[in-house]
Amino acid sequence: MMLKLKMFKILLFACSILFFSTSVALSAEGSLLTSVALRQEYNDNIFYTASNKTDDFISYVTPALNLTYATEILNLSALAAWDGLLYWDNSDQNRLNQRYGLNVGYRMTERWSVSANGLYIFDSVQDSQLDETGSVESGLSDRQRVNAGAGLDYAISERNNIGAAYEFQDTVFERDADVDTKVHDFRVYYQRRLKNQRDVISIFPQFTWADSDDWDGYNPSLNFSWAHPFSETLDSSITLGVRHTYINYKDDRDDTNDWGGVADMWLRKRGELTTGRVGFSNDLQTRTNGEIINVSRLYANIDHRLSRRFGVGLNGGVWYSNLIESSPETDDDRWYYDVSPSAFYRLTEYHILRLTYSYNHQTLLDRDDDDKIDRQRILLELTFNFPKTW
Repeated sequence: MMLKLKMFKILLFACSILFFSTSVALSAEGSLLTSVALRQEYNDNIFYTASNKTDDFISYVTPALNLTYATEILNLSALAAWDGLLYWDNSDQNRLNQRYGLNVGYRMTERWSVSANGLYIFDSVQDSQLDETGSVESGLSDRQRVNAGAGLDYAISERNNIGAAYEFQDTVFERDADVDTKVHDFRVYYQRRLKNQRDVISIFPQFTWADSDDWDGYNPSLNFSWAHPFSETLDSSITLGVRHTYINYKDDRDDTNDWGGVADMWLRKRGELTTGRVGFSNDLQTRTNGEIINVSRLYANIDHRLSRRFGVGLNGGVWYSNLIESSPETDDDRWYYDVSPSAFYRLTEYHILRLTYSYNHQTLLDRDDDDKIDRQRILLELTFNFPKTW
């Protein structure tokens, strides 16, 4: 598996070089954003335990490259980011998180277009699972994830499109107690732009199947979406659907048949003074121990400039996760919330200093002692951006 992941990274890098070289010859619009972030953090619970907390200071160095390029027939974006962590006292926890991504869209004819994407992630189970599910066991073990997909789109007319897309995800954990999973997702869609030439509505049946050493899962759904721009700087999207989930367990647990809803709705602002996004989502996720859960999440990420250089921000969210097993031996429903206010100062147009306080809290609702885990962090970050366009 490690060899496949390394080969995938090499392939992504080679494709990036190839497309970048091609795009230069085509002489179109492109941009390259090089950034470096330096961050110092104090964390009062680095292993995220309910008792016997361990605190530490952590130093970060985060270089990243973002490339975008567009011609009349080709759209390309590529990402490479590294996140080096140095623990002052617990040096055995030092790590290097990595992320490599590539997205390509190509218009073959006036009506036909294709797309492809790939992503490789190496990071910590603790941080990734809290963000994705609001639910995590204690520890700082490694996670590796590969995503790959492709799509085909046909323009029936100026206002109507049909298409299909396939996505594959493979997740591998370091700990033997965690359950590796493979997920396949296929969807077809019909998309229509309304007469006002702004609103777009879509319908997309979707079928997801996944497998692990503990279970096989099948999840068909029917979804509807509506995208509406209020203005050039304010837009929104609403997706709602219904799903049916069947899980075949490979042990003595009863198989699960479950009906539920799917939701993804957000409001986004992109202005000179205020940028941000607020939203709500509801869908199935998988915990590291293999449990399949329904996760509802309400979140907000907002920055507001009070003056030319000074501003404030707020990142936060509330997660509720619950098991969907028909007859679980032990329920394990959880609440999790995170609140992170910040203040930032623009040293220059592209160099930003930000001070953040973060508090998050996880409550395990069905344990006898009603377990609670919380964590406080103070972060000071200096980001240098070096944009280049051509």
